[in-house]
Amino acid sequence: MGQHQQTSSTLEQTSPIELPEILTAKELEAFLRIDVKTIYGYVQRGLIPYIRIQSNLRFRKQEVLDWIASQSYSLHAPGNGHSKNHRS
Repeated sequence: MGQHQQTSSTLEQTSPIELPEILTAKELEAFLRIDVKTIYGYVQRGLIPYIRIQSNLRFRKQEVLDWIASQSYSLHAPGNGHSKNHRS
């Protein structure tokens, strides 16, 4: 009986992605598995959300997660994507 309450409180405390709220470029590199030089290139081109604190770049975890979601392609159910293209 008590285990159910423990499990739900544990789930509330731990998120699927256990990262600090503010990430360094090196932490972001490990998380995204994208070279830090590429991350800096994204920053220079304005492609990824970031914070500048003096000369330091930081990344808000939630903004990065939202950015990843916006980069994702939605897969349609099989057959649905092609049938739209064939109708006039």
